[in-house]
Amino acid sequence: MAVSSHKGMDDYWNEFQTIEQSDSHSDEDELSKTPDEGEIEEAWLKRAGYSHVISQFKEGGDISEADLDLMTSSLTHAQREAVRKRINILTTTMRKKDKVTKIHVKDIFAAPKDVHVHTSHANTLPQAYTAPKRNTTKSPDQRPSSPFSHKGGYSMAGGTNEITSYVDAGVATLGIHHRTKSKNEANHLYNFSDTSDDMEIHLDFTTEELEKPFSPVATFPDPHRIELPAFDVSSDPLGITYIGDLADCDIERVRELAFIELTALLDAYNIDHKPMKRKRKVKDQGIFGLPLKLLVEQDQKRSPGTKVPVVFQAMIDYLEKEGLNTEGIFRVSASDARTKQLRQDLEDKLYQGLFSWGDAGVHDVAVVFKQFLRELPSPLLSNENFDAFPQVCNIPDLLKQLKALNLLIILLTDEHRNTLKVLLRFLRKIVSHSNMNKMGLNNIAMIMAPNLFLLHARSKEKLHLETELKKAESTSKIVTMLIHYQDSLWTVPSSFIAQLRHQYTVEAHRKADKSLLSKFSRKKEKTEDKYKKLPNNDQLESQDVVIKVQAPHLTKSSALVQLDNSTTAADVVDKFKCENGELTRENSTIGEVETSAGHVYRNPNNAHYAHDTDYLFEVGGNIAERCLDPRTKMMELYHVNPTAEWVIKSRKYR
Repeated sequence: MAVSSHKGMDDYWNEFQTIEQSDSHSDEDELSKTPDEGEIEEAWLKRAGYSHVISQFKEGGDISEADLDLMTSSLTHAQREAVRKRINILTTTMRKKDKVTKIHVKDIFAAPKDVHVHTSHANTLPQAYTAPKRNTTKSPDQRPSSPFSHKGGYSMAGGTNEITSYVDAGVATLGIHHRTKSKNEANHLYNFSDTSDDMEIHLDFTTEELEKPFSPVATFPDPHRIELPAFDVSSDPLGITYIGDLADCDIERVRELAFIELTALLDAYNIDHKPMKRKRKVKDQGIFGLPLKLLVEQDQKRSPGTKVPVVFQAMIDYLEKEGLNTEGIFRVSASDARTKQLRQDLEDKLYQGLFSWGDAGVHDVAVVFKQFLRELPSPLLSNENFDAFPQVCNIPDLLKQLKALNLLIILLTDEHRNTLKVLLRFLRKIVSHSNMNKMGLNNIAMIMAPNLFLLHARSKEKLHLETELKKAESTSKIVTMLIHYQDSLWTVPSSFIAQLRHQYTVEAHRKADKSLLSKFSRKKEKTEDKYKKLPNNDQLESQDVVIKVQAPHLTKSSALVQLDNSTTAADVVDKFKCENGELTRENSTIGEVETSAGHVYRNPNNAHYAHDTDYLFEVGGNIAERCLDPRTKMMELYHVNPTAEWVIKSRKYR
């Protein structure tokens, strides 16, 4: 496709044309057939964690208003409405299908026209759920049906103010704030608070920035100028949670919340997002053209703990060592012969331990690196939400664009998210050397955009020029934002963590109720006793808090730690570090030795102490497992989850 150069987008169109000329189109993506009516809603409900609703409908059951309130009790108002909308569409569709497929006997043996026939509707359709019209006027004493249905239910990493009583004291808003400037840089600061229906983010903007609103599809007049404002993640007394900090089972729950929240956000701006399934030939061996999941799995057999493909990391390591100062590292073309030979050598020799870079230069490796990304059978940004990334630019507000990108990152599978993270860190390093390599943020974004977005979006039907131009600008802007805001985009909103805790608590109470059904006469008394095991906030405030911390892999395998309002997770880990030889005393006893202070030592003659790679974990209670931010205020977290266990574990990185 020949496209004339658009102002400020030269790098994009040059890369676009290079890809068009160099890549074979024999394996172009083929779009699958248009889904049947109702299939999209079924797929949506499955991804959102409501598969049981589909089964219930197909079995002829219905969903009452009370049932729906119960199953969405941990959702915000916007999230609940997104679920209701899909259930409404599905029930309407199923009614239509039933009317077509169910043929009444009277339709086969029709009565004469002059005979009046009385029939009873024996095949009456089941009463499926239809959302009632919501009363927009609330009485003064009316409370939300969900603890998360109030205004401000979501923040980039923000919490909710109105949640169950046992977490009231512990969840505070964690937002993203502007990196403030000195008095010499700004004359006046405004406190800007987004008070939309589903978001709480507090930012500080200078007067100049307020007068220059962010344009999602702006051109790039100066390739080396960073146009986006700088934001930092605000601190949270409960600690900032990154995606990798959670147990797999909790990540799945968070993904479901993120999917519902993303849908609600796009619905609010009438952005139609329907995931398209693309068919592409998938290899089952080799390196290039293999799915990321398969690549990582085969690499893990050789090196347990591998998170990104070995070949991908090897190319990045080479480029970081040899190419950060190379002018036009990703812009300049390379020799076809050398790139073909390099690909073949990687395929044949990498896993044999015989590979060397040989005569390959920086630009040769850079070209092969981009080919690797383009040839992934499932794009790095995933098939499921691939088309949603460019549509983020249709959201008019920068904060909500960041929110959408945050949700999309959470939705990626582990292999795709980890690989994207390594890629973005690498691209940021290239930008940091732009004075030498002449590759600023906008340059690198425009060159990487077609490699991430172009080929997987191809079909036999080509796009119009105006659409292609808009796609070029939006995808380049998305890559710019991913690089620039990457540190914030990998966090889990603390409102999601609060919802997660609420889910676990509700489930625990339901189990307690079920276990008492056999003793119905004493149910009330027993249930009250059961719930009293969770101390209330007044009890917690009035007593000294001492927690038992376990460290199975360390010499000091457990210790009692008294908390105060200033104790952090890092302070707890510090008590297990070597200090003045406390753990090195002579002791020939093998096994555990308990001291009068309540500390337990294991085999002190072979002492192991905590290091910077050791972190405190919150285990059980109202969460499965969470690696704690070293800055977490332990007293506040204890108030939120008083029944948790506290364990120190090693992690390579956080």
